[in-house]
Amino acid sequence: MAGPLFVGGDGRTLSRPEDVIHYLGKREVHWKARFSAYETAHSWFAAHDVPPAIRATLDTDPVYTDAKLRKAIFEKQTIFDDIERSPSQTDVLAILEVKSGVAVIGVEGKVKESFDKTVDDWNDFAPTKLRRLAGLVERLRLAPSTSIGTLRYQLLHRAVATLVEAKAAGAHDAVVLVQSFNPDNVTNHFDDFQNFATALGAPVSHPGVLSRVIDLEGVRLQLAWTDNPMKSAA
Repeated sequence: MAGPLFVGGDGRTLSRPEDVIHYLGKREVHWKARFSAYETAHSWFAAHDVPPAIRATLDTDPVYTDAKLRKAIFEKQTIFDDIERSPSQTDVLAILEVKSGVAVIGVEGKVKESFDKTVDDWNDFAPTKLRRLAGLVERLRLAPSTSIGTLRYQLLHRAVATLVEAKAAGAHDAVVLVQSFNPDNVTNHFDDFQNFATALGAPVSHPGVLSRVIDLEGVRLQLAWTDNPMKSAA
């Protein structure tokens, strides 16, 4: 995969962290030190590679040892069904070269931001929402006994977006990874992520390790939470 290492969701080459502003929903309003978009972009551009904290997490599974970054796509929009609603927008979609060929990492950056609404709060029983939710549940193979309503809706569609992008890239391995910049681990919503991972059958006991593998649509999917130093705290 030749070409620029860092690109925006539209394929435009990115040369510096500030180039990401163009792709944010509220542009400069969302671009502030100690907030996720700023911290995530700066960490990737500083490394000009997979950030060291994420690489350390990936290295807990031999599949990702010596992985090479082919491309990092910032604010990648993914349409994952035929319902006329907004696509899922992944903070960083990383395409890696690994021993098995290609792998995809869907990165969600967080400082103190939550994973937004629970499924119960999001679901107003509109027909389009019921169809979308049913599709997400089916693709993630969530058991009927799972308390889906207490899970964070954002995590469901981010996981499916990563799955869709992995299949599009011909990847057999993928990771849904939260890159957390919360230095004191206060209000970092790790519990919400753990609940989601457990519901998928891929529990995450603590930050810095990859979960067990679950097979979804021929993709070996794992989950992880990485604690990353904050640029603005340096």
